Amino acid sequence: ICCAKQQFCFYLLLDILCDKTYKLMASNKLEYDSTLGGSVSLPTHVQTFRYAANVVQEMRQLIDEVRNPVSRKLVFQTLPKHMRRRAMSHHPKRLPRKHRAAHRSQMAKAGKPQQTKRPSRKHRRRPGNLLRDYLRRQRKNTWLETHIWHAKRFHMVDR
Repeated sequence: ICCAKQQFCFYLLLDILCDKTYKLMASNKLEYDSTLGGSVSLPTHVQTFRYAANVVQEMRQLIDEVRNPVSRKLVFQTLPKHMRRRAMSHHPKRLPRKHRAAHRSQMAKAGKPQQTKRPSRKHRRRPGNLLRDYLRRQRKNTWLETHIWHAKRFHMVDR
């Protein structure tokens, strides 16, 4: 349906731009219009060039819409059914590579911050990270070297 609509619009615009004259269905028959209070004679022909000059802005918008259709769907919703995965909305790496940049821009427009994963325990237990974490946790109070060993084994009380 959409392709037929675009094709119809294309041919209509082509005819208008070629300055063809369309014959109206109504002939020289008099029409009655109650708001004007009498009969009105309608023209039998419309010069499309004059009409197009009056609606040129609408035609430009129509041409832009046909050339660049705006999709209201999210990127992962535009994929074929067999390529969709449940986690795509949360995990951009499950999308095909060519769609990831568009997905990131859509999520940025939505204002939702990207969720960052907590580093794994293996990463946190590396010596450099352990020291950094140790220093971060003792900013408020200075600890003894044995603090963590005792904290794991005893109930600690602030004094």
